[in-house]
Amino acid sequence: MRDMRKKFEFSAADKKLVKEAVQELEQKTAGEMVVYFARDSDSYLMACWKLAGIFGVLFLALIATLSYLWLLPASIGILFTCLIGIGTTTLGFAIPYFIHTLRVSFTPDSVVSHRVLTKARDIFLQEEIFNTSDRIGILIYISELEHQVQVLGDSGINAKIQQEDWNEVLGLVIQGIKANHPAKGIASAIKKCEELLLANDFVNVVKPDNELSDDMRIEE
Repeated sequence: MRDMRKKFEFSAADKKLVKEAVQELEQKTAGEMVVYFARDSDSYLMACWKLAGIFGVLFLALIATLSYLWLLPASIGILFTCLIGIGTTTLGFAIPYFIHTLRVSFTPDSVVSHRVLTKARDIFLQEEIFNTSDRIGILIYISELEHQVQVLGDSGINAKIQQEDWNEVLGLVIQGIKANHPAKGIASAIKKCEELLLANDFVNVVKPDNELSDDMRIEE
């Protein structure tokens, strides 16, 4: 899912709002929830090399064209041409290196989506969301740079809840971000998860004390 971009910072009140939503879900249902906000899901440095190559090729094409048309000044020698070429290529690398959003723009959407999903799955394992009774953990993963959100449910939940239902959860997160209230959007998404769990008979039963921390994870 796409369409979000700002350098979001979460206040103490925002974190409290999300934590309370997680706690309410876990009090009313048998599920466990983790919210993870990542600044990015990959470095996308290949985009830097890609743009460097484009700049280099364009420079060579320009030199070749000027030379063919006898428009290349005689004062421009091979050494000077090489230095300018190296500088142009370096500039092509440097621009996306320092402008992170440009790296994403020069990376195919399919690659970006795959990187986000891969990191979301890594976080699922890192946070041990799989290690809950009855395999009913949920991860809401938000990646700021790529403007994407992933919701991953463990096997116990995915046996009953369909992708269309998770899409509604994604939509609530994105709505909150578009409105510049990401914490409220996340809290609404958690509430929707709670409704989905209850509707599919994942009611609160006797379970171990809080298996996963309720605090929102935020990358700096």
